[in-house]
Amino acid sequence: MKTIIILCALFLTACSSIPLATMIHFSDAKPADFFTVDPKGILVKVSINSVVNFDPTHSINLSASIKDSTGQRTIAFPLVVVSKTTQAAVKGLFNNSPAIDVYILKLSPKAIANLKVLHRERTSGIKKRLGLTAGVSFSRAHGNSVEIGENTLLSVALKLTVQDEFITLIDNWKVAISVAGT
Repeated sequence: MKTIIILCALFLTACSSIPLATMIHFSDAKPADFFTVDPKGILVKVSINSVVNFDPTHSINLSASIKDSTGQRTIAFPLVVVSKTTQAAVKGLFNNSPAIDVYILKLSPKAIANLKVLHRERTSGIKKRLGLTAGVSFSRAHGNSVEIGENTLLSVALKLTVQDEFITLIDNWKVAISVAGT
């Protein structure tokens, strides 16, 4: 029976870029858990091919939506870059990988203030629907000259406290190029 469950789990996650360990880590998480974390300790690690010319402060979008009787509002959580390192390209007989830029980001002061606003909204006693959204945009907005190739890979990891290790959210996701209207 355990074998069948493990095979089903592997089958369900085989095509996913989200590791099974990450799904297991967050399987018992509750929405209230998110508000018990010190926002100053939250870090995001993004890894992407160096040739992409990626600006994570404009390309990564974290936000929350609040819907109640007054309508729907969106609260943004902008990030700031803590550090950027580049892992050298590896060229060999069995491994051929491009150079990778690794960005470490944290919540900006505005994001921390907005998180407090979201927490107040959540605990106000008024019936509301809250939704959290995270995304990556490769648009040419903000003057980015984004060059996405067929081998562009993106990984995203999250660290919730200083003591924790990074938890991989997306692992080597192959970025697909889509053209509007096709």
